[in-house]
Amino acid sequence: MSSRSVRTCARLRFNKRSQDGSGKANVEPDPAGEVWGVLYALPDHHLAVLDRGEGQGYARRREIVRTRAGADVHAWVYVAVSPAADPTLRPYGWYKRFLVEGAREHRLPDPYVKTLEAIESMDDPNAARDRQKRSLSCEAAG
Repeated sequence: MSSRSVRTCARLRFNKRSQDGSGKANVEPDPAGEVWGVLYALPDHHLAVLDRGEGQGYARRREIVRTRAGADVHAWVYVAVSPAADPTLRPYGWYKRFLVEGAREHRLPDPYVKTLEAIESMDDPNAARDRQKRSLSCEAAG
């Protein structure tokens, strides 16, 4: 089960250093901001799998998010921890595309999708990985 949700008083950054050297998504406090996403209901035993997938440099924290229906609920959110956070990082183009396509698929608000589209990205220097990741794209498949 999934639902659109919003994390208020936060902003999306791409300052979490990945093992590949690019910037990955991170949520930081911002009194005037909001970060839209998708809330999934998962069994607790799946959290260990997510923790391994997110890797080093993230901490899983309980945060309050608002569902599409307007209810405030507690959800797990991965947040970058120092020294993994670096404000000079940018995401690879394929990573940004995953986020934009996911936002469209889950019908997040158009202004938020436009904000994602405007994020400055960079080319992945690993051509094989870039091709492989781009082949997973909905746009490439369609």
